[in-house]
Amino acid sequence: MIDGLVEGCGDGSVLKGRASIVLVSGWSFDSSMWRNLVEGYVARGGDPSVIHCLDWLDFGHWIFDGTDCPVAKKYSGKNVLWLGWSLGGALILEALGRKKLSPHLSVILSASPRFLQDTATGWQGMPEKNWQALRRQVGRSPEAALAGFDAWLGLPAGCNRQQDVIALQQGLDWLAAVDQRTSLGRATTPIHWVFGSDDPLLPTQPWADVCDTERQLFTPLKGGHALPWRHEDYLMNLLLTFSARGIENV
Repeated sequence: MIDGLVEGCGDGSVLKGRASIVLVSGWSFDSSMWRNLVEGYVARGGDPSVIHCLDWLDFGHWIFDGTDCPVAKKYSGKNVLWLGWSLGGALILEALGRKKLSPHLSVILSASPRFLQDTATGWQGMPEKNWQALRRQVGRSPEAALAGFDAWLGLPAGCNRQQDVIALQQGLDWLAAVDQRTSLGRATTPIHWVFGSDDPLLPTQPWADVCDTERQLFTPLKGGHALPWRHEDYLMNLLLTFSARGIENV
């Protein structure tokens, strides 16, 4: 479970109660990227008190640097869904692999077990030279780098964005470091992969062969990397279903 949270329950037991949801933002976006999704969830009868929106930067520092846990105790309970987009999804995978998280369900949105290409094994991820080029561009001008990134992937304007060079490059370094292909073969918690059919940031071949497919579900959706905005209704219904019925029906 989440380090430091189970112990906070007094007797060491996990907290019980209503289903809780944690939404993790993607690289450069702060947690307000989920505002429309949460507002739609509430408008359809969802309880806003069970949702926590988490910045990727705080989450990454907890995973890689051992900083204080960025979420409250109730998110260590049994009936919790963690959903992360892009880097946020990759960080959830890293937390699972390090045994820092053990939710009953993780939804990995627009992310894969490994981001970078691995020519030794034939893994068709992003070429390292492309990743290095983006990292250098961030160092020269974060504004220009994000503008080009958004235009390439069709990401919306008007969102709050991280502009600090060190933070942005740190996020890219974390993304490059994640490689959970081995751990997914022995996954102990269910994972629901949701990804765009034309996402240029994902491997061209399916990665089901590295997963325990009995515990993992794959849902391709039409589109590219901007699924939180293009398929907001799908995600809203997923959250509502989880809140109402629990993980078995998500």
